Amino acid sequence: MINILLEGRKNPSKDDKIKITDLEIAAQVIAFYFAGFETMSGLLSFMAYELGANPEVQKQLILEVDNTFDACGGKITYHAISGMKYMDMVVSEALRKWPGIMVTDRVCSKPYTIPPKFPGEKCVHLSEGSSVWLPIFAIHRDPNYYPNPERFDPERFNNDNKRKLKPYTYLPFGVGPRGCIASRLGLLEAKTLFFYILANFEIVSVDKTEIPLRLIKKRIAMKAEGGFWFGLRRRTII
Repeated sequence: MINILLEGRKNPSKDDKIKITDLEIAAQVIAFYFAGFETMSGLLSFMAYELGANPEVQKQLILEVDNTFDACGGKITYHAISGMKYMDMVVSEALRKWPGIMVTDRVCSKPYTIPPKFPGEKCVHLSEGSSVWLPIFAIHRDPNYYPNPERFDPERFNNDNKRKLKPYTYLPFGVGPRGCIASRLGLLEAKTLFFYILANFEIVSVDKTEIPLRLIKKRIAMKAEGGFWFGLRRRTII
Protein backbone atom coordinates (compact mmCIF):
# COMPACT_ATOMS: atom_id res chain seq x y z
CA MET A 1 0.00 0.00 0.00
CA ILE A 2 2.03 2.93 -1.26
CA ASN A 3 1.39 6.19 0.53
CA ILE A 4 0.81 8.77 -2.19
CA LEU A 5 1.43 12.47 -1.57
CA LEU A 6 -0.41 14.98 -3.70
CA GLU A 7 0.92 18.49 -3.33
CA GLY A 8 -1.22 21.58 -3.14
CA ARG A 9 -4.72 20.09 -2.87
CA LYS A 10 -6.71 18.52 -0.07
CA ASN A 11 -9.16 17.02 -2.54
CA PRO A 12 -7.09 16.28 -5.65
CA SER A 13 -8.72 15.65 -8.97
CA LYS A 14 -7.89 12.81 -11.32
CA ASP A 15 -5.75 15.17 -13.39
CA ASP A 16 -3.32 15.89 -10.55
CA LYS A 17 0.07 14.32 -10.95
CA ILE A 18 1.09 11.73 -8.36
CA LYS A 19 4.28 12.62 -6.54
CA ILE A 20 6.12 9.89 -4.65
CA THR A 21 9.64 9.93 -3.30
CA ASP A 22 12.32 7.26 -3.48
CA LEU A 23 12.24 7.10 0.30
CA GLU A 24 8.54 6.22 0.28
CA ILE A 25 9.09 3.55 -2.35
CA ALA A 26 11.96 2.02 -0.35
CA ALA A 27 9.90 2.08 2.86
CA GLN A 28 7.02 0.23 1.22
CA VAL A 29 9.33 -2.37 -0.36
CA ILE A 30 10.86 -3.10 3.05
CA ALA A 31 7.39 -3.37 4.60
CA PHE A 32 6.28 -5.80 1.88
CA TYR A 33 9.39 -7.93 2.41
CA PHE A 34 9.06 -8.32 6.17
CA ALA A 35 5.27 -8.69 6.06
CA GLY A 36 5.52 -11.55 3.57
CA PHE A 37 8.63 -13.32 4.86
CA GLU A 38 7.59 -14.09 8.44
CA THR A 39 3.97 -14.92 7.64
CA MET A 40 4.88 -17.26 4.78
CA SER A 41 7.51 -19.00 6.89
CA GLY A 42 4.90 -19.58 9.59
CA LEU A 43 2.29 -20.93 7.18
CA LEU A 44 4.72 -23.38 5.60
CA SER A 45 5.95 -24.60 9.00
CA PHE A 46 2.52 -25.08 10.56
CA MET A 47 1.05 -26.68 7.45
CA ALA A 48 3.95 -29.14 7.31
CA TYR A 49 3.30 -29.92 10.98
CA GLU A 50 -0.41 -30.57 10.39
CA LEU A 51 0.28 -32.82 7.39
CA GLY A 52 2.84 -34.79 9.38
CA ALA A 53 0.52 -35.03 12.38
CA ASN A 54 -2.51 -35.98 10.26
CA PRO A 55 -1.39 -38.67 7.78
CA GLU A 56 -4.95 -39.29 6.58
CA VAL A 57 -5.19 -35.67 5.41
CA GLN A 58 -1.77 -35.91 3.81
CA LYS A 59 -2.73 -39.13 2.00
CA GLN A 60 -5.80 -37.48 0.48
CA LEU A 61 -3.81 -34.42 -0.54
CA ILE A 62 -1.12 -36.59 -2.16
CA LEU A 63 -3.82 -38.30 -4.23
CA GLU A 64 -4.94 -34.92 -5.54
CA VAL A 65 -1.32 -33.90 -6.19
CA ASP A 66 -0.73 -37.07 -8.22
CA ASN A 67 -3.90 -36.58 -10.25
CA THR A 68 -2.99 -32.96 -10.96
CA PHE A 69 0.60 -33.90 -11.81
CA ASP A 70 -0.59 -36.45 -14.37
CA ALA A 71 -3.17 -34.07 -15.82
CA CYS A 72 -0.64 -31.30 -16.46
CA GLY A 73 2.20 -33.60 -17.50
CA GLY A 74 4.38 -32.59 -14.57
CA LYS A 75 4.42 -28.94 -15.65
CA ILE A 76 2.34 -27.18 -13.04
CA THR A 77 0.39 -24.11 -14.13
CA TYR A 78 -1.56 -21.43 -12.30
CA HIS A 79 -4.76 -22.94 -13.67
CA ALA A 80 -3.82 -26.40 -12.38
CA ILE A 81 -2.94 -25.11 -8.90
CA SER A 82 -6.15 -23.07 -8.76
CA GLY A 83 -8.18 -26.17 -9.58
CA MET A 84 -6.87 -28.18 -6.61
CA LYS A 85 -9.88 -28.01 -4.30
CA TYR A 86 -8.51 -30.18 -1.50
CA MET A 87 -5.21 -28.28 -1.51
CA ASP A 88 -7.19 -25.09 -1.03
CA MET A 89 -9.12 -26.68 1.83
CA VAL A 90 -5.92 -27.79 3.57
CA VAL A 91 -4.25 -24.39 3.23
CA SER A 92 -7.43 -22.64 4.40
CA GLU A 93 -7.65 -24.84 7.50
CA ALA A 94 -3.95 -24.29 8.24
CA LEU A 95 -4.56 -20.53 8.12
CA ARG A 96 -7.65 -20.95 10.28
CA LYS A 97 -5.82 -22.82 13.00
CA TRP A 98 -2.50 -20.97 12.67
CA PRO A 99 -3.15 -17.48 11.23
CA GLY A 100 -0.09 -15.55 10.12
CA ILE A 101 -0.90 -12.71 12.50
CA MET A 102 -2.71 -13.15 15.82
CA VAL A 103 -4.38 -9.73 15.83
CA THR A 104 -5.22 -6.98 13.40
CA ASP A 105 -6.28 -3.40 14.01
CA ARG A 106 -8.77 -0.93 12.62
CA VAL A 107 -9.72 2.67 13.41
CA CYS A 108 -13.27 3.25 14.65
CA SER A 109 -15.08 5.43 12.09
CA LYS A 110 -18.06 6.36 14.29
CA PRO A 111 -18.98 6.17 17.99
CA TYR A 112 -20.16 2.77 19.12
CA THR A 113 -21.10 1.13 22.42
CA ILE A 114 -20.51 -2.55 23.11
CA PRO A 115 -23.22 -3.69 25.57
CA PRO A 116 -22.35 -5.98 28.49
CA LYS A 117 -22.77 -9.69 27.89
CA PHE A 118 -22.49 -11.08 31.42
CA PRO A 119 -23.80 -9.82 34.80
CA GLY A 120 -21.47 -7.32 36.44
CA GLU A 121 -19.84 -6.22 33.17
CA LYS A 122 -19.87 -2.61 32.02
CA CYS A 123 -20.47 -1.10 28.62
CA VAL A 124 -17.45 -0.36 26.46
CA HIS A 125 -17.67 2.98 24.66
CA LEU A 126 -15.66 3.47 21.48
CA SER A 127 -15.21 6.99 20.22
CA GLU A 128 -14.48 8.00 16.63
CA GLY A 129 -10.78 7.58 15.92
CA SER A 130 -10.25 4.90 18.57
CA SER A 131 -7.87 2.08 17.68
CA VAL A 132 -9.54 -1.33 17.87
CA TRP A 133 -7.63 -4.62 18.01
CA LEU A 134 -9.33 -7.70 16.59
CA PRO A 135 -8.11 -11.05 18.04
CA ILE A 136 -7.87 -13.20 14.90
CA PHE A 137 -6.42 -16.21 16.73
CA ALA A 138 -9.26 -16.20 19.29
CA ILE A 139 -11.94 -15.77 16.61
CA HIS A 140 -10.52 -18.69 14.61
CA ARG A 141 -10.52 -20.90 17.72
CA ASP A 142 -14.01 -19.93 18.90
CA PRO A 143 -16.14 -23.12 19.12
CA ASN A 144 -19.25 -21.06 18.32
CA TYR A 145 -17.85 -20.57 14.83
CA TYR A 146 -15.66 -23.66 14.45
CA PRO A 147 -16.80 -26.74 16.42
CA ASN A 148 -13.90 -28.68 17.95
CA PRO A 149 -11.51 -25.86 16.95
CA GLU A 150 -8.33 -27.69 18.00
CA ARG A 151 -8.96 -30.38 15.40
CA PHE A 152 -7.34 -29.96 11.99
CA ASP A 153 -10.26 -30.55 9.64
CA PRO A 154 -9.99 -29.31 6.02
CA GLU A 155 -13.64 -30.28 5.46
CA ARG A 156 -14.60 -27.05 7.20
CA PHE A 157 -13.74 -25.40 3.89
CA ASN A 158 -15.41 -27.69 1.39
CA ASN A 159 -17.87 -26.03 -0.98
CA ASP A 160 -20.89 -26.61 1.24
CA ASN A 161 -19.36 -25.66 4.59
CA LYS A 162 -17.49 -22.65 3.24
CA ARG A 163 -20.77 -21.01 2.30
CA LYS A 164 -22.01 -21.46 5.88
CA LEU A 165 -19.14 -19.53 7.49
CA LYS A 166 -20.33 -16.53 9.44
CA PRO A 167 -18.99 -13.30 7.88
CA TYR A 168 -15.85 -11.84 9.50
CA THR A 169 -15.02 -15.02 11.41
CA TYR A 170 -12.25 -16.06 8.98
CA LEU A 171 -9.56 -13.40 8.81
CA PRO A 172 -6.13 -14.83 7.91
CA PHE A 173 -5.54 -11.94 5.49
CA GLY A 174 -7.79 -9.38 7.13
CA VAL A 175 -10.87 -8.25 5.26
CA GLY A 176 -12.15 -5.34 3.23
CA PRO A 177 -10.18 -2.69 1.32
CA ARG A 178 -7.34 -2.92 3.84
CA GLY A 179 -6.95 -6.67 3.62
CA CYS A 180 -3.58 -8.16 2.70
CA ILE A 181 -2.53 -6.95 -0.75
CA ALA A 182 -0.49 -10.12 -1.35
CA SER A 183 -3.00 -12.77 -0.25
CA ARG A 184 -3.18 -14.41 -3.70
CA LEU A 185 0.58 -14.50 -3.99
CA GLY A 186 0.94 -16.04 -0.54
CA LEU A 187 -1.61 -18.76 -1.28
CA LEU A 188 0.01 -19.53 -4.63
CA GLU A 189 3.47 -19.82 -3.03
CA ALA A 190 2.28 -22.22 -0.33
CA LYS A 191 0.28 -24.41 -2.72
CA THR A 192 3.09 -24.61 -5.28
CA LEU A 193 5.71 -25.53 -2.70
CA PHE A 194 3.63 -28.31 -1.16
CA PHE A 195 2.66 -29.55 -4.61
CA TYR A 196 6.30 -30.24 -5.46
CA ILE A 197 7.15 -31.59 -2.01
CA LEU A 198 4.26 -34.06 -1.94
CA ALA A 199 4.81 -35.08 -5.56
CA ASN A 200 8.10 -36.62 -4.39
CA PHE A 201 8.00 -37.07 -0.61
CA GLU A 202 5.84 -37.84 2.39
CA ILE A 203 6.16 -35.67 5.49
CA VAL A 204 6.79 -38.01 8.42
CA SER A 205 7.45 -37.77 12.14
CA VAL A 206 10.98 -38.18 13.50
CA ASP A 207 12.38 -38.66 17.00
CA LYS A 208 12.38 -34.91 17.72
CA THR A 209 8.82 -34.37 16.51
CA GLU A 210 6.44 -33.07 19.20
CA ILE A 211 2.74 -33.80 18.72
CA PRO A 212 0.92 -31.77 19.82
CA LEU A 213 3.32 -28.87 19.45
CA ARG A 214 3.68 -26.21 22.12
CA LEU A 215 3.81 -22.53 21.30
CA ILE A 216 6.46 -20.24 22.75
CA LYS A 217 4.57 -18.02 25.20
CA LYS A 218 7.05 -15.14 25.30
CA ARG A 219 6.67 -14.13 21.65
CA ILE A 220 3.94 -12.28 19.80
CA ALA A 221 4.52 -14.21 16.58
CA MET A 222 3.60 -17.89 16.83
CA LYS A 223 6.61 -20.19 17.09
CA ALA A 224 6.84 -23.82 18.13
CA GLU A 225 8.68 -24.60 21.33
CA GLY A 226 11.83 -26.36 20.20
CA GLY A 227 11.13 -25.71 16.52
CA PHE A 228 9.52 -27.83 13.82
CA TRP A 229 11.02 -31.29 13.27
CA PHE A 230 9.79 -33.59 10.53
CA GLY A 231 11.40 -35.85 7.97
CA LEU A 232 10.88 -36.34 4.24
CA ARG A 233 10.47 -39.92 3.04
CA ARG A 234 10.83 -40.36 -0.69
CA ARG A 235 7.70 -41.77 -2.21
CA THR A 236 7.70 -44.89 -4.35
CA ILE A 237 5.85 -43.91 -7.50
CA ILE A 238 4.17 -46.90 -9.14
